Amino acid sequence: MTDRDHIVDRLADYAVGALRGRAKARVESHLAECAACRGELAALQRTGELLNSVALADAPAETWDAVRERVGELRRAAAPARPRFAWGLAMGLVAVLIVALGIFLQRPTPVGEPLLVVAVEADDEMQATIDGHHSTMWAAPLADEAAVGLRLAEWENDG
Repeated sequence: MTDRDHIVDRLADYAVGALRGRAKARVESHLAECAACRGELAALQRTGELLNSVALADAPAETWDAVRERVGELRRAAAPARPRFAWGLAMGLVAVLIVALGIFLQRPTPVGEPLLVVAVEADDEMQATIDGHHSTMWAAPLADEAAVGLRLAEWENDG
């Protein structure tokens, strides 16, 4: 963007006194050197004078009624788009949560953590079996759990 393009974009603000400080000084400095921008500023000022000379008139009441009705139509037409977007967003979040849950559930369980905790009253024989298998748990955790499970099942059937 050239300096002239930037100044032309600011001329309307300058014409109505909306520029202050360095922005105003920059436009004034450019206007001192550029006849084309001075002509553009003069046209903007004439347009402003013409607009200020015209008396304001109230619009007929039916005009405002038509505007209100048209705005209502546009709102009603746009309303269905929002729920679709909200549902799409909700479904996307659900999909992300399902994937995250799947990843979480697929993580490996470190060796040494008990995979199943069972609270039962054990007699001395059962406790000895559990203690004996507990020491082998580090070497073959699944075999140990299977053996303990079988022993518990036998114990429940005997009891």
